[in-house]
Parts: sequence; structure tokens; C-alpha cells
Amino acid sequence: MSHVPEWMPAISDLVLDPGTQSLTCLLRVPDDLPIFRGHFPAVPIVPGVIQVAWAVELARSRGLANGPLVAISTAKFRRVLRPGMCLRARVWRAVAAGQIQFTYELAGAVVSTGRLSCGSGHD
Repeated sequence: MSHVPEWMPAISDLVLDPGTQSLTCLLRVPDDLPIFRGHFPAVPIVPGVIQVAWAVELARSRGLANGPLVAISTAKFRRVLRPGMCLRARVWRAVAAGQIQFTYELAGAVVSTGRLSCGSGHD
């Protein structure tokens, strides 16, 4: 398996469904995520850009997306994410070429969503 970036949360219970071109997993936000040193040490929160990066990394590492993130069509962050939280993640290929979508849930409530474009921008 390839190198996992240090800014990724702990991943468990990953299920890849080739039929729906989607994956689900649990993401546990570790207390020592490097981003917390600057965002913010006294009251750490997971920035939205990192939540987007998690979805891209999950999609790319499991073959659901190719290339770098080239656009964020939509992103909504409905709740502050903190160390120690365990999220249910779902990432899937969208209908439009090169797009993926993601949702993160906490205790059954959607806390973050997004639609992203990956690739060269010419796909």
C-alpha cells in the first residue's frame, strides 16, 4: 500500500463498492493531527481544506479519481470537527466526468458535504 499522508485520519471499516463506484469507511480524527499545531493549538479544529483533502485522498488511493484536485464545485461544513471524533465517510464518483462527491456523518447527522473535480481539467 502507498504512503498515507500525515494529515489523514485513522481509516477503518473501509468498503469499496465497484458497482456504485463508491466507498464508505470510518475516519477517526487523531488528537495529534499535525494541522492542529497551527489551527488552533488551544482549541483544535479540522479546517475545511483538510476535510476536502481527505475526500480527494480516499478517492485517488482507491481508484475513484485521477489527478489532483482542480475545482471545488460545492462544499458545506455544518459542524466543527475536533480531535477524537469518529466520522462515517462516503465518497463516490459523480455523474459528471472527473467529479467526486463526499459526505461525512457524525452520529447519523451529516456534518460535511462536497462535490469536487479531479484530474487534468481536460477529462
